[in-house]
Amino acid sequence: MKYKVFKVVFGVLIIILFVIATFFLVKGLTLDEDKPSVPSVSSVDVQEKIRKLKENLTPLYESDKIEEFYSLIVKDEEYKSYLIDKKTGEELDIKDIIKKDKWEEFIKKEEELLDLKYPSFIADTIKNGKGRKVYTVYNNKMIVYYYDYEYAYDVEEEISLVINYQEVHDYLDFTHELDSEYQNEDGYNYSKDKKVVALTLDDGPSSAYNSQILDILAKNKAHATFFMVGTMMNSCQKCVLNTYESGNEVGSHTYNHINISKNSTDVVLNSIKKTDDLFYNITGSHIKYVRPPYGAYDRENLSTVSYPLILWNIDPEDWRYHDSERIVNHIIEHVDDGSIILMHEIYKTSVEALEELLPRLYSMGYQVVSISELAYLQDRVIESGHAYISLH
Repeated sequence: MKYKVFKVVFGVLIIILFVIATFFLVKGLTLDEDKPSVPSVSSVDVQEKIRKLKENLTPLYESDKIEEFYSLIVKDEEYKSYLIDKKTGEELDIKDIIKKDKWEEFIKKEEELLDLKYPSFIADTIKNGKGRKVYTVYNNKMIVYYYDYEYAYDVEEEISLVINYQEVHDYLDFTHELDSEYQNEDGYNYSKDKKVVALTLDDGPSSAYNSQILDILAKNKAHATFFMVGTMMNSCQKCVLNTYESGNEVGSHTYNHINISKNSTDVVLNSIKKTDDLFYNITGSHIKYVRPPYGAYDRENLSTVSYPLILWNIDPEDWRYHDSERIVNHIIEHVDDGSIILMHEIYKTSVEALEELLPRLYSMGYQVVSISELAYLQDRVIESGHAYISLH
């Protein structure tokens, strides 16, 4: 009896196991049918595809170090990037190598880096305008090239952006190298290989226009030297501090805007010292340069004033002609590498002129900087006992 019961139970178990096995077999076949078929491509086939691709190209860069794809970069009139999937041989685009839920964050980071590198008239056009982007992929970075964007001014330079993988590591969907040290492209990292001019602004600070001027400079990755009058500094000490802390430079225009060639040595030195003392009380730093009001000075001033005297070689006479278009055109017509531009902080038309002038100078390949930055970029030493109209 026990034997018969055992046979029955055993038989039932066999049937149950058969049914379960059949179910999973059928289910597995169904799942396989639902999956999209992925063509099997041998590494030899992929290599052959790369070889044929390179027959008609001269790569500037190629790498097989990335685990998921080959990267080829070429340039004819424009840059072009080829990303070839190592498993399928398919050509990939930028979205294929960014995590699907991270694309918007990736673009946001790209835009932040654009703002760091370029004036707003370029960065904002790329962010809001229509054009083409070419992402070239290296082992540790991408370089993006921007084509067919319509900027407010014709730009001489090629517009591009380096994105180090440290900045976008969490958004990438492929293996990549990370640099232990790197530096983003900063529009304030001026180059000795580019043209440069110094912008100077006299007679301030102006409580009405100082902050607006600082904003215009910042939007254009530009700096200036503000030659301030002591009495004006005293009446707007916040303007002085904001100018200094924004990375711009403050020089002395004497305390009472005096003609130093027509005053005694004691009066001149006291006026300059009083201005420097005030600047030190506000910022904790000392003034480096003096601009003599009216551009007037004599030999005695050169021998007694212990500061370099900074003059100018481009004067649009914005104090005389309150016409922003005339101011801009005069500067554009006369500008040259190493020039020092004279403008004034206290006129509305001068502020309006800066709005157009700075992007136009940038588009022409000029960096607009302070006097100290001009001297550094031109490999010049500015010394007391001398007056400088430019640093050509």
